[in-house]
Amino acid sequence: MIDLVLYGPSGPQPLGHPATVRVRLRNAGDRDLWIAGVLDGSENGLRLPRYRPTVTRLGDGVVVASPAPAEDPLVAPLRPADLRALAPGESWDPTSGPGCLPLMTFAHFVPRRPGRYRYALTLDTGADTDTDVGADTDTAARPEDWLGGFGVPAGTAREELLALVARVPRTRVVADPVEVDFH
Repeated sequence: MIDLVLYGPSGPQPLGHPATVRVRLRNAGDRDLWIAGVLDGSENGLRLPRYRPTVTRLGDGVVVASPAPAEDPLVAPLRPADLRALAPGESWDPTSGPGCLPLMTFAHFVPRRPGRYRYALTLDTGADTDTDVGADTDTAARPEDWLGGFGVPAGTAREELLALVARVPRTRVVADPVEVDFH
C-alpha cells in the first residue's frame, strides 16, 4: 500500500560534500492512506513512525553512516497536523512540511574516500515483527508509541489523536537503495 522511493543525484559527486538524496512516499492503494513524516525522534528510533536511514560503502560493506544515538529521550508531542491523508496515487516528501525534519544521516554524510556508496531507508509504522528496525522490544508497537515524550494531550484531545494514529497502517517498508559515486 505504501511505496517508499529514494532519489539520488545523477552522475559522480565531489568528495567533501553531501549528496542530495530525496525521499518520496506514494499511496499505492485504492483508498486514503494516513501517514506521518519524519518527526522528532523518528530517525533515531525513539518514536513512531521510524525512518531508519543508512549509508554503506560498497566493496567492503561497511556502514559509514547511520542515525546518531539520541541525546535526550524526550521527543516533541505528536500533533494532529503531523498526520496526513494521501489520496490514492498521491506522493509526498516526508521530510518537508509542518513538523517534518530532514533525514540528518543523509544530509550530513560526507565521504572521506572515493567510491560507491549505497543509501538505504526503512520506514516502520509499528509492524508486528521481531526484526523491527530500531525497536526496543520484540512486540508490536502501541499507539501511544507515536505520542511523544512531553506535552502529550490528555482527555478527549488524546483520544482524538489516538484515533488518527489508529488510521495509519502498521507496516514496514524498505526503499530500493540508491547508489552514489563519489570522486
